[in-house]
Amino acid sequence: MSFHPDITMLQAYACGEVDAVTGLMVATHLETCPECQNAVAHMESAQAQNVFDPSSEPLAEIDFADMLEQVLDSQIRSDAREVYDRRFVTVKNRRFILPQTLSRYADLVADWRSYGGKVYSAPIDFGEEARVNLMYISEGVQIPQHTHKGLEATLVLHGSFSDEDGEYQAGDFLLRDASVKHSPRTKADADCLCLTVLTEPMVFTQGVARIFNMFGRGMYP
Repeated sequence: MSFHPDITMLQAYACGEVDAVTGLMVATHLETCPECQNAVAHMESAQAQNVFDPSSEPLAEIDFADMLEQVLDSQIRSDAREVYDRRFVTVKNRRFILPQTLSRYADLVADWRSYGGKVYSAPIDFGEEARVNLMYISEGVQIPQHTHKGLEATLVLHGSFSDEDGEYQAGDFLLRDASVKHSPRTKADADCLCLTVLTEPMVFTQGVARIFNMFGRGMYP
């Protein structure tokens, strides 16, 4: 994979300073990303050392960017995780195994909503203000160009999609804000399942889809 949470987000996760939804996104990414597992393990180790050894370097003064470079090739693994029975979701006659981090919340996944039989979303209700969804995009689909009033976090769980900035594979983590306009699309022979989080509605910027902006000044999937 080529796209990861930035070092600030990983540091906040290691320190337990992220909200529940962000923590879920990062933990799900970590499940398949050895590089970020290693980085978080080193951060947690540094934090523990700082707690139990007052003479150690303060956590805030540690160069986490340099640390990340050092640990990419290391063999440290964070194996202390709870294990849950594998759960599945089925959409458009496709069955997907959920990651361990999501399997524990499978009962919170609501019914799938179809958008023209090509894009499907299923909300996951964590009782948080941010909107969390599983998003399925069929093969050969292009979502109209849009931007984001707030933040949009996307974690690819299966398959791939691309936009104006690149191509994203399973495990890739993306964070978009109002400075980005993009039009996600799938290849003719590849579908995609993602975990998405929106802090505010998305706003369409081209074509007839802009009519959705009239309802609440944006749209949640």
